[in-house]
Amino acid sequence: MSAVVSKDITTGHAGPGVVSTGPLSGVGRRRSRALLEPEIADLQLLADEDEELDTSTIAREFPTVTVTRPAYGELAPRSERSPVERSSSYDLVIDDFAWRGAFDFRRLDEAVENARPLRRLAVRGNDAVGVALEVLARYQRLVGRRNEASSTPLFDAVLEAHAALYDLTQPLLRADFEHALDTWQWMLRIAPDVGVAPQIAALLHDIDRLEGDSHDRIEHRAHRVLDDPQAKRGGERALAILRGLGVAEADALRVRALVGGHVQGEPDASALDDADALSFLSLMSPRYADYFGLAQTRRKVAFTLGRLGAVAREKVALFRLRPDVDRLLHPG
Repeated sequence: MSAVVSKDITTGHAGPGVVSTGPLSGVGRRRSRALLEPEIADLQLLADEDEELDTSTIAREFPTVTVTRPAYGELAPRSERSPVERSSSYDLVIDDFAWRGAFDFRRLDEAVENARPLRRLAVRGNDAVGVALEVLARYQRLVGRRNEASSTPLFDAVLEAHAALYDLTQPLLRADFEHALDTWQWMLRIAPDVGVAPQIAALLHDIDRLEGDSHDRIEHRAHRVLDDPQAKRGGERALAILRGLGVAEADALRVRALVGGHVQGEPDASALDDADALSFLSLMSPRYADYFGLAQTRRKVAFTLGRLGAVAREKVALFRLRPDVDRLLHPG
Protein backbone atom coordinates (compact mmCIF):
# COMPACT_ATOMS: atom_id res chain seq x y z
CA MET A 1 0.00 0.00 0.00
CA SER A 2 1.32 3.46 -0.82
CA ALA A 3 0.12 6.97 -1.15
CA VAL A 4 2.19 9.61 -2.83
CA VAL A 5 2.39 12.85 -0.90
CA SER A 6 3.77 15.90 -2.62
CA LYS A 7 3.24 18.74 -0.20
CA ASP A 8 4.35 19.41 3.36
CA ILE A 9 1.94 20.22 6.15
CA THR A 10 0.83 23.85 5.88
CA THR A 11 -0.55 25.71 8.86
CA GLY A 12 -2.69 28.79 9.09
CA HIS A 13 -4.49 30.82 11.72
CA ALA A 14 -6.90 29.19 14.13
CA GLY A 15 -10.56 29.88 13.56
CA PRO A 16 -12.65 31.36 16.35
CA GLY A 17 -12.83 29.02 19.30
CA VAL A 18 -10.81 26.24 17.69
CA VAL A 19 -8.18 24.82 20.01
CA SER A 20 -4.75 25.49 18.53
CA THR A 21 -2.44 23.72 20.96
CA GLY A 22 -1.17 20.17 21.01
CA PRO A 23 -0.11 17.81 18.22
CA LEU A 24 -3.17 18.43 16.08
CA SER A 25 -3.11 22.21 16.25
CA GLY A 26 -2.10 22.60 12.61
CA VAL A 27 -4.84 20.19 11.57
CA GLY A 28 -7.41 22.21 13.53
CA ARG A 29 -6.33 25.48 11.94
CA ARG A 30 -6.38 24.04 8.44
CA ARG A 31 -9.80 22.47 8.95
CA SER A 32 -11.32 25.71 10.18
CA ARG A 33 -9.86 27.64 7.25
CA ALA A 34 -11.04 25.01 4.77
CA LEU A 35 -14.65 25.55 5.82
CA LEU A 36 -14.68 28.88 4.04
CA GLU A 37 -12.08 27.94 1.42
CA PRO A 38 -12.94 24.47 0.06
CA GLU A 39 -9.84 22.52 -0.87
CA ILE A 40 -10.46 19.79 -3.43
CA ALA A 41 -11.39 21.59 -6.63
CA ASP A 42 -9.13 20.00 -9.25
CA LEU A 43 -9.10 16.25 -9.91
CA GLN A 44 -6.56 14.74 -12.30
CA LEU A 45 -7.14 11.24 -13.68
CA LEU A 46 -3.93 9.46 -14.68
CA ALA A 47 -4.79 6.46 -16.85
CA ASP A 48 -3.45 4.67 -19.91
CA GLU A 49 -3.90 6.76 -23.02
CA ASP A 50 -5.99 4.08 -24.75
CA GLU A 51 -8.35 3.69 -21.78
CA GLU A 52 -11.72 5.36 -22.26
CA LEU A 53 -12.87 7.27 -19.17
CA ASP A 54 -16.50 8.07 -18.42
CA THR A 55 -16.47 10.93 -15.93
CA SER A 56 -20.21 11.67 -16.03
CA THR A 57 -20.82 10.17 -12.59
CA ILE A 58 -18.08 12.30 -11.05
CA ALA A 59 -19.59 15.38 -12.70
CA ARG A 60 -23.03 14.51 -11.33
CA GLU A 61 -21.93 13.69 -7.79
CA PHE A 62 -19.24 16.40 -7.45
CA PRO A 63 -20.20 19.24 -9.82
CA THR A 64 -17.81 21.72 -8.17
CA VAL A 65 -14.75 19.56 -8.91
CA THR A 66 -12.99 20.12 -12.24
CA VAL A 67 -11.83 16.85 -13.82
CA THR A 68 -8.93 16.76 -16.26
CA ARG A 69 -6.81 14.02 -17.81
CA PRO A 70 -3.12 14.85 -18.26
CA ALA A 71 -0.67 12.52 -19.92
CA TYR A 72 -0.26 9.24 -18.02
CA GLY A 73 3.51 9.39 -18.29
CA GLU A 74 3.71 12.74 -16.54
CA LEU A 75 4.94 11.00 -13.39
CA ALA A 76 7.59 8.31 -13.19
CA PRO A 77 6.46 4.67 -13.60
CA ARG A 78 5.42 2.93 -10.41
CA SER A 79 8.47 0.69 -10.32
CA GLU A 80 10.73 3.75 -10.23
CA ARG A 81 8.92 5.59 -7.45
CA SER A 82 9.32 5.50 -3.70
CA PRO A 83 6.16 5.16 -1.56
CA VAL A 84 6.31 8.88 -0.79
CA GLU A 85 7.18 11.23 -3.63
CA ARG A 86 7.25 14.98 -4.00
CA SER A 87 5.82 16.43 -7.17
CA SER A 88 5.44 19.97 -8.41
CA SER A 89 2.27 18.99 -10.29
CA TYR A 90 0.05 17.56 -7.55
CA ASP A 91 -0.63 17.92 -3.85
CA LEU A 92 -1.52 14.24 -3.56
CA VAL A 93 -1.46 11.23 -5.88
CA ILE A 94 -3.37 8.08 -4.91
CA ASP A 95 -2.78 4.89 -6.85
CA ASP A 96 -5.67 2.54 -7.43
CA PHE A 97 -3.78 -0.44 -5.96
CA ALA A 98 -2.99 1.52 -2.78
CA TRP A 99 -6.61 2.54 -2.29
CA ARG A 100 -8.22 -0.79 -3.13
CA GLY A 101 -5.55 -2.77 -1.30
CA ALA A 102 -5.91 -0.96 2.02
CA PHE A 103 -7.74 -2.80 4.80
CA ASP A 104 -8.44 0.50 6.50
CA PHE A 105 -7.78 4.10 5.56
CA ARG A 106 -5.70 5.40 8.44
CA ARG A 107 -2.47 5.65 6.48
CA LEU A 108 -4.23 7.28 3.56
CA ASP A 109 -6.07 9.63 5.92
CA GLU A 110 -2.72 10.69 7.33
CA ALA A 111 -1.38 11.27 3.82
CA VAL A 112 -4.36 13.50 3.05
CA GLU A 113 -3.85 15.53 6.23
CA ASN A 114 -0.12 15.93 5.55
CA ALA A 115 -0.81 17.11 1.99
CA ARG A 116 -3.26 19.83 2.97
CA PRO A 117 -4.26 22.33 1.74
CA LEU A 118 -5.24 19.83 -0.91
CA ARG A 119 -6.00 21.72 -4.12
CA ARG A 120 -4.85 19.34 -6.86
CA LEU A 121 -5.68 15.69 -6.30
CA ALA A 122 -4.62 12.97 -8.74
CA VAL A 123 -5.83 9.37 -8.97
CA ARG A 124 -3.76 6.96 -11.05
CA GLY A 125 -4.49 3.48 -12.36
CA ASN A 126 -6.68 1.30 -14.51
CA ASP A 127 -9.81 2.18 -12.53
CA ALA A 128 -9.07 5.85 -12.01
CA VAL A 129 -12.73 6.92 -12.27
CA GLY A 130 -14.04 4.33 -9.81
CA VAL A 131 -11.31 5.01 -7.28
CA ALA A 132 -11.71 8.76 -7.69
CA LEU A 133 -15.40 8.50 -6.82
CA GLU A 134 -14.54 6.57 -3.66
CA VAL A 135 -11.75 8.95 -2.69
CA LEU A 136 -13.95 12.00 -3.17
CA ALA A 137 -16.70 10.36 -1.12
CA ARG A 138 -14.37 9.76 1.81
CA TYR A 139 -12.92 13.27 1.73
CA GLN A 140 -15.94 15.17 0.45
CA ARG A 141 -15.81 17.34 3.57
CA LEU A 142 -12.78 18.95 1.86
CA VAL A 143 -14.80 19.58 -1.29
CA GLY A 144 -17.12 21.86 0.68
CA ARG A 145 -19.87 21.88 -1.92
CA ARG A 146 -22.62 24.47 -1.46
CA ASN A 147 -25.77 25.49 -3.28
CA GLU A 148 -27.42 28.89 -3.59
CA ALA A 149 -29.03 28.65 -0.16
CA SER A 150 -25.71 28.07 1.62
CA SER A 151 -23.53 30.43 -0.46
CA THR A 152 -24.00 33.38 1.89
CA PRO A 153 -21.97 35.24 4.53
CA LEU A 154 -24.49 34.10 7.13
CA PHE A 155 -23.81 30.46 6.32
CA ASP A 156 -20.09 31.25 6.60
CA ALA A 157 -20.83 32.42 10.14
CA VAL A 158 -22.73 29.20 10.86
CA LEU A 159 -19.78 27.13 9.66
CA GLU A 160 -17.37 29.09 11.85
CA ALA A 161 -19.64 28.82 14.91
CA HIS A 162 -20.03 25.10 14.29
CA ALA A 163 -16.26 24.58 14.07
CA ALA A 164 -15.78 26.52 17.30
CA LEU A 165 -17.80 23.89 19.19
CA TYR A 166 -15.14 21.20 18.72
CA ASP A 167 -11.80 20.65 20.39
CA LEU A 168 -10.04 19.06 17.44
CA THR A 169 -7.24 17.75 19.64
CA GLN A 170 -9.75 15.17 20.97
CA PRO A 171 -10.05 12.21 18.55
CA LEU A 172 -13.75 11.58 19.18
CA LEU A 173 -14.65 15.24 18.81
CA ARG A 174 -12.59 15.40 15.64
CA ALA A 175 -14.49 12.39 14.31
CA ASP A 176 -17.82 14.02 15.23
CA PHE A 177 -16.78 17.22 13.46
CA GLU A 178 -15.83 15.33 10.29
CA HIS A 179 -19.09 13.37 10.44
CA ALA A 180 -21.11 16.59 10.69
CA LEU A 181 -19.41 18.05 7.62
CA ASP A 182 -19.74 14.74 5.80
CA THR A 183 -23.48 14.57 6.59
CA TRP A 184 -23.90 18.08 5.17
CA GLN A 185 -22.14 17.06 1.96
CA TRP A 186 -24.21 13.89 1.65
CA MET A 187 -27.37 15.97 2.01
CA LEU A 188 -26.34 18.10 -0.96
CA ARG A 189 -25.65 14.96 -2.98
CA ILE A 190 -29.10 13.59 -2.14
CA ALA A 191 -31.00 16.87 -2.51
CA PRO A 192 -28.92 19.41 -4.49
CA ASP A 193 -31.55 22.17 -4.12
CA VAL A 194 -32.17 21.68 -0.40
CA GLY A 195 -32.81 24.83 1.64
CA VAL A 196 -30.60 26.47 4.21
CA ALA A 197 -32.36 25.14 7.34
CA PRO A 198 -31.85 21.44 6.51
CA GLN A 199 -28.19 22.14 5.68
CA ILE A 200 -27.66 23.81 9.04
CA ALA A 201 -29.48 20.90 10.69
CA ALA A 202 -27.07 18.50 8.99
CA LEU A 203 -24.16 20.36 10.59
CA LEU A 204 -25.78 20.49 14.04
CA HIS A 205 -27.72 17.21 14.05
CA ASP A 206 -25.47 15.56 16.67
CA ILE A 207 -24.81 18.66 18.74
CA ASP A 208 -26.29 16.92 21.78
CA ARG A 209 -23.36 14.50 21.71
CA LEU A 210 -21.04 17.31 22.78
CA GLU A 211 -22.57 17.05 26.25
CA GLY A 212 -21.04 13.59 26.72
CA ASP A 213 -17.54 12.42 27.56
CA SER A 214 -15.23 13.28 24.69
CA HIS A 215 -13.01 10.32 25.65
CA ASP A 216 -15.73 7.66 25.85
CA ARG A 217 -18.43 8.18 23.25
CA ILE A 218 -18.98 5.92 20.27
CA GLU A 219 -22.69 5.16 19.72
CA HIS A 220 -24.03 6.72 16.55
CA ARG A 221 -27.66 7.58 15.96
CA ALA A 222 -28.55 7.04 12.30
CA HIS A 223 -31.95 8.75 12.41
CA ARG A 224 -34.02 11.21 14.39
CA VAL A 225 -36.25 9.73 17.08
CA LEU A 226 -39.51 11.29 18.25
CA ASP A 227 -39.59 12.26 21.93
CA ASP A 228 -35.86 11.64 22.38
CA PRO A 229 -34.88 13.93 25.30
CA GLN A 230 -31.24 14.09 24.20
CA ALA A 231 -32.20 15.09 20.65
CA LYS A 232 -34.56 17.72 22.02
CA ARG A 233 -31.75 19.23 24.07
CA GLY A 234 -29.68 19.34 20.91
CA GLY A 235 -32.48 21.14 19.12
CA GLU A 236 -32.71 23.76 21.84
CA ARG A 237 -28.95 24.30 21.83
CA ALA A 238 -28.98 24.67 18.05
CA LEU A 239 -31.77 27.24 18.33
CA ALA A 240 -29.79 29.31 20.84
CA ILE A 241 -26.69 29.28 18.63
CA LEU A 242 -28.59 30.31 15.52
CA ARG A 243 -30.44 33.11 17.28
CA GLY A 244 -27.10 34.42 18.46
CA LEU A 245 -25.89 34.47 14.84
CA GLY A 246 -28.93 36.34 13.58
CA VAL A 247 -30.39 33.48 11.56
CA ALA A 248 -33.99 34.15 10.54
CA GLU A 249 -36.36 32.94 13.24
CA ALA A 250 -38.31 30.70 10.87
CA ASP A 251 -35.10 28.97 9.76
CA ALA A 252 -33.82 28.66 13.33
CA LEU A 253 -37.08 27.07 14.48
CA ARG A 254 -37.00 24.70 11.52
CA VAL A 255 -33.48 23.63 12.46
CA ARG A 256 -34.63 23.00 16.03
CA ALA A 257 -37.46 20.82 14.77
CA LEU A 258 -35.17 18.80 12.51
CA VAL A 259 -32.36 18.36 15.04
CA GLY A 260 -34.77 17.65 17.87
CA GLY A 261 -36.67 14.98 15.94
CA HIS A 262 -39.95 16.88 16.03
CA VAL A 263 -40.72 16.14 12.38
CA GLN A 264 -40.76 12.77 10.68
CA GLY A 265 -41.40 11.70 7.11
CA GLU A 266 -41.13 15.17 5.58
CA PRO A 267 -38.65 15.59 2.70
CA ASP A 268 -36.21 17.64 4.80
CA ALA A 269 -36.27 15.16 7.66
CA SER A 270 -35.89 12.21 5.29
CA ALA A 271 -32.93 13.89 3.58
CA LEU A 272 -31.29 14.46 6.96
CA ASP A 273 -31.84 10.87 8.04
CA ASP A 274 -30.51 9.53 4.73
CA ALA A 275 -27.46 11.80 4.81
CA ASP A 276 -26.71 10.82 8.40
CA ALA A 277 -27.06 7.14 7.55
CA LEU A 278 -24.82 7.39 4.47
CA SER A 279 -22.17 9.15 6.52
CA PHE A 280 -22.36 6.40 9.12
CA LEU A 281 -21.84 3.72 6.48
CA SER A 282 -19.15 5.46 4.44
CA LEU A 283 -17.17 7.20 7.18
CA MET A 284 -18.09 6.00 10.68
CA SER A 285 -18.79 2.28 10.31
CA PRO A 286 -15.16 1.07 10.78
CA ARG A 287 -14.87 2.80 14.15
CA TYR A 288 -18.27 1.43 15.16
CA ALA A 289 -17.21 -2.10 14.17
CA ASP A 290 -13.95 -1.83 16.11
CA TYR A 291 -15.84 -0.84 19.26
CA PHE A 292 -18.99 -2.98 19.12
CA GLY A 293 -17.80 -5.96 17.09
CA LEU A 294 -19.09 -7.35 13.81
CA ALA A 295 -22.22 -9.01 15.22
CA GLN A 296 -23.63 -5.71 16.49
CA THR A 297 -22.35 -3.91 13.39
CA ARG A 298 -24.21 -6.39 11.19
CA ARG A 299 -27.48 -5.47 12.93
CA LYS A 300 -26.66 -1.77 12.73
CA VAL A 301 -25.80 -1.94 9.02
CA ALA A 302 -28.96 -3.91 8.21
CA PHE A 303 -31.09 -1.41 10.11
CA THR A 304 -29.39 1.55 8.44
CA LEU A 305 -29.76 0.11 4.93
CA GLY A 306 -33.41 -0.67 5.59
CA ARG A 307 -34.12 2.99 6.35
CA LEU A 308 -32.48 4.45 3.25
CA GLY A 309 -34.68 6.06 0.65
CA ALA A 310 -34.37 5.15 -3.01
CA VAL A 311 -32.03 8.01 -3.95
CA ALA A 312 -29.77 7.42 -0.96
CA ARG A 313 -29.63 3.68 -1.57
CA GLU A 314 -28.19 4.30 -5.05
CA LYS A 315 -25.25 6.14 -3.46
CA VAL A 316 -24.05 3.08 -1.54
CA ALA A 317 -22.29 1.75 -4.64
CA LEU A 318 -20.24 4.96 -4.90
CA PHE A 319 -18.09 4.62 -1.79
CA ARG A 320 -15.70 1.97 -0.52
CA LEU A 321 -16.27 0.28 2.80
CA ARG A 322 -13.65 -1.43 4.89
CA PRO A 323 -13.61 -5.06 3.71
CA ASP A 324 -15.00 -6.57 6.92
CA VAL A 325 -17.88 -4.09 6.96
CA ASP A 326 -18.43 -4.52 3.24
CA ARG A 327 -18.97 -8.24 3.77
CA LEU A 328 -21.84 -7.38 6.08
CA LEU A 329 -23.54 -5.60 3.19
CA HIS A 330 -22.67 -8.25 0.63
CA PRO A 331 -22.50 -11.68 2.33
CA GLY A 332 -20.57 -14.22 0.29
